[in-house]
This record gives sequence, C-alpha cells and structure tokens, in this order.
Amino acid sequence: MRWPRQVATAAALTTVLTCPPIVLAHTVGWPLPTRPTQEQLHQWISDPLTENTLIAGLVLLAWMLWALLAGITLRATATRLIKTVQRLRRVPLPTPMQATATGMAGAAALWTPTTTSTATIDAPTPTPTTTNHEQAAVPGVDIPGGWLPADTAQQIATASALVWLRRRRAYQPQPPGQPRDDSDLTPLPSTVTVVQAATPPTTPPTTTLVFPAGGIGLTGPGAADAARGILLTTLLQALRPTGHPTTLVTSRDDLHRLLGPHTPTLHPLPGLTVADTLEEAITTLTQPNNPSGTLPTLLTHTPTDPTIAARLATALTHTVGVVIGTWTHGPTWHVNADGHTRPDTSSDPTRLCVLTDTAARDLLTVLAPASTTPPATAVPRPRPPTPAPPPASSPPKPLNLQVLGNPTLRADGTPVPIRRSAALQILVALAAHPDGRTTRELATTIWPGLAPHTVTRRLYTTLSDLRKDITAIGHPSPVEHTNDRYHLNQQHIDVDLWQLNAAIDQAATALTDPTRAYQTIIDHYTGDIAAHHTWPWLDPIREKTRRHVIDAHTVLADHTPDPNTRLHQLQDALRLDPYNEHLHHQAADTLTRLGRAQDAHALLSRYHQRLRGWFGSFRPLWVWAGM
Repeated sequence: MRWPRQVATAAALTTVLTCPPIVLAHTVGWPLPTRPTQEQLHQWISDPLTENTLIAGLVLLAWMLWALLAGITLRATATRLIKTVQRLRRVPLPTPMQATATGMAGAAALWTPTTTSTATIDAPTPTPTTTNHEQAAVPGVDIPGGWLPADTAQQIATASALVWLRRRRAYQPQPPGQPRDDSDLTPLPSTVTVVQAATPPTTPPTTTLVFPAGGIGLTGPGAADAARGILLTTLLQALRPTGHPTTLVTSRDDLHRLLGPHTPTLHPLPGLTVADTLEEAITTLTQPNNPSGTLPTLLTHTPTDPTIAARLATALTHTVGVVIGTWTHGPTWHVNADGHTRPDTSSDPTRLCVLTDTAARDLLTVLAPASTTPPATAVPRPRPPTPAPPPASSPPKPLNLQVLGNPTLRADGTPVPIRRSAALQILVALAAHPDGRTTRELATTIWPGLAPHTVTRRLYTTLSDLRKDITAIGHPSPVEHTNDRYHLNQQHIDVDLWQLNAAIDQAATALTDPTRAYQTIIDHYTGDIAAHHTWPWLDPIREKTRRHVIDAHTVLADHTPDPNTRLHQLQDALRLDPYNEHLHHQAADTLTRLGRAQDAHALLSRYHQRLRGWFGSFRPLWVWAGM
C-alpha cells in the first residue's frame, strides 16, 4: 500500500515548510523595523558591523534560505500535480460497446481452448493490456545489441548446434606429422554465445505476426533494428520445414545499409533473394511464377525517387512489404528502441525483434554453410603449456579433478560436493586453460552477455564458496590468483585432461614405438569434456580434443595389416563421433573389402538417417549445405 508512504511524505513536507518560520518568529522575530528612520540609517552607515546588525543579517539569511526551499518545494508539487492531471485526461474511458465486447471476450477466454495459429513471419504474439500506454509482456532474451523473442532465440540456439555438427561432419583425420588445420574451430560470435546460454532447454510455442499486404512503414529509434530482426526471423522461418515457406526480397544496397560494411555473404541462403537494385527487386517481386506458393516479403528503405515509390506501391498491392521510413501508401508503425510498437490505434501493443548491425551479423553467421574461411595453407596452432605426467614413483596428489566425462572433484578418492554449478564450471574452465584466466576472461566465460564489472562480485562469491567446500574437508584450495590470473595449483591437484594433453604432445614427437603413444591417447580419453553440460565456451575445446583421439584411432587403423582390426579401430572412432562423414566412408570401404557390402550399405543408410534426424529442424539448410 502506498498511502502510509504518502502520509509520511506529506507530514515531512509540512514540517519543513512550517517549523522554520515558527521557530524564527518566536525566538528572534524580525530584527529590522518595517520603516527605518533617517537617524537609524545614518547610524548603520557610520557603524555597520554592530552586534544588532550582524544578528539581523543572520536572521535575514535564514529567512531567505527558507523562502528558497519553500519555492522549490511548491514548484515541484505544482509540476507533479499538472502531470497527474494531464495523464488522467489521456486515460481512455471505454464506450458502452467496448465494455460489452471486453466482457464477452473475457468470458470466451475462460471457456475457449487455446489454438495455435501460423503465419509467415516469426514474431511475438502481443499480450492484451488495460491502457494504451502499457507495453505487452512478451517472453524473450535480452542480448548485447538487441532483443529476441523466445522462439527466435531457440531457433538460433538450434542453428548454433548445427554449426558444430557440420564441422564435426566435415573433419578429415590427418596422418601423423602433418599440420592440422583447426581454423574451423573458431568460437562462434559472442552474441550467439549469449543466446545459447540464455535460451531455456524447452522449446517455446511458435508465435507469429502477419504484416498486412500493401506494405508498412517503420519509423522511430528502433526502425532499422526492427528491420534487421525481420530479416533474421524471416530467414529462420524459411529454413524450417513448415507448410508456410517464406521468401525475403531485398536489394544489395538495402542489405549493406542494414548490416554495415562487413556484411556477410548471404544471397545464396535459402529464402533470400538479393537484387542489385531496388528496381530489380520490384521486378522480382512482381514475377507471376512463385514456386513456394506464398507471398514474398520485400524489405527496403523508403525510395527517394517518386517514380520508384509509385512503382513500389503498385507492386505491394497484393504482397507484403516492410519499408524503413515513412510509407505514405500504407500504415506506419512507430518502433521504440526496445522493439515495442503499436501498429495502429485499434491493435494491441507488441514487441518486435530488434538487433544492431553487429548483433545481426553475429546471429546470421550460424545460417551460413561455413562460419569461417580456412587459410590457403594449414598452420599448426600452438598448444598452451600443459603439465607433464608425473613419474610413476611420485605420490598421488591429494585432489583429483575428473574433466573427461562427468566432471567430479575428488579428495583422497572421495567426491567433494560442490554447492554452486558456477564453481564446477570454473574448475573445468581452469582445467581447460592450464595457463590461467584473468578475472575478466573468467567472468565473461561463466556469465556471457553480462558486463564483467557487474558479475565480479558474483565471481568472488563463487570462488569463496568453492574454497569453503574444499577447505571443509581439510585440503587447501587448488585455485590460486597470481598476477591477475586464476589458475589451478599443479602441486595440489591432478587433472585427467592434463594427462591426456601430455600424451598427445608425447605422441606428436614420438620417434620410437608411435603405435604405443597413440594407444596411450586412446586409453586416457574416457569421454567428452564435461559431458552432458552445454556450456557454449566448451565447444571448440571439446571438438579439438575429440579430433586428437579420432586421429589416434585412424593412425592405428592405417598402420594395421589386419582388415578386421582396422574395422574395429574405425568403429571405435565412430563411437566418438557418429557424425563424421570421412570415418563412415572409411568403415564402409573396409566392410566392402571384407565382402560385407550389404553391411556397408546399411552403415551409410543409418548415417544419413541420423543426419536427417539432427538437421530435420532446418531441412532446407541441410539440403543446401550438401548434407
């Protein structure tokens, strides 16, 4: 309730305005006469600094300060009162017909089951509100540089997972001694990482917004950001296997104006047609043969040429168009910077997906067939320093961190309970980076999308709780802070990932008995790094480690004369990565040489069926990428 606070505020205001003049009037009064005589003036001029004049000056100063305070308070009160009156005047009162319709709609909402609607462009369904000045509460994800509806964020997260599956599928194991090109393991942009971390695992219901035929204009501070959001959501909709395929038509100049000078190559993307000029885009829009069977959407800026504007208005008569700027031939929507908009006075407020040019470019990278362009020559990437495996005679360390498989910290063989999930993630991150992480790097890794200075206290609290968890069992904390870098003390803790990396380094330089060195790699690998955890920062590290183990299996397979042993090695490699195409073809060739052509055909059939199952949610993208 607000009335106790309002009463207290009024009482304090009354005290401030009334107590000072009452105290002054009863204690010292007004020291100066209302009309001083000439004799008093001559006496003051001849001797101005008397005791009476000083007291009178102080009292006069006190009265002036009170008058200033009273004036400021009264002005603020009057301003607030005027705003309240103006706001009350703007509140729309429902007409009798509107009140009756509202009551009927409310009754229908209580008894009518919810139905799912479909349309052509993904956008949030607005939530009805009570006044025209309230905004719709739409589920979504805030990211640096924009806002995404929940279903769009889910599609971005799914497309991001497909990027890594494409990379796993395309990898070809390298023979020993050859430099391996891991340039395709470049982490996805930070905006994508934020979406992956913020998207819930459950798929939200798909809600759509249909733009009216004839074209609409987008104005306001969020107009260009909303146009980028429409570009992204339309392309995502085109890649989904729904009964309502979409096509977006735009010009090269419009695309560069929206995405900036570093515009990615998007025009081969399914569902997108990029014309050289707006005139060509209009011609494409008016073509009678539309194989998709749906109306395409034109995305452009307001034409400055009246002739082109008139031709565009004619072309948009029976199709959808989004014009950035005022559109005199149709409705204009004012879009705020956060994406909230009200299409017209009779519609409920809604919220559009809004993206800056940087955020849009980052998110569009997950729709490209290849996220990076590999260099002309493969250059081996340097590995961070890893500790060498301890000698066999050295005593075991008190703490052991298992990173491969289910991450677990053990003390003297007993699991240590870790209360915070972020603390476990910090241990895995420091294990994956033996050279340590700075405070900023660690904060942005664990909490992507948040400014590092806003989560520093959270990081300190998590590390403090982690130390308490370990010291409670009588062991010193292995996490140390040196030169603004957090790292694990290699004297107090042993990590299975370090043992694996040491075996990989040893196999790369083994001159005698390389077969045993590669078998040691296989023996040390007990599972993916932090299996069953979907931390986005893990993808490049996890895939790079998996490739080393796959290389070890293929080296052993290539160096064995027995085809059955070769087949077993390839089958073990396929268990590590059931999506790698090269391994499947090698195994199929081996089966064929063994006279098992039918088994080879069944193996490849299961492989393609597995790909369809994963890439089915974005089947046009799967077909376009040659999968």
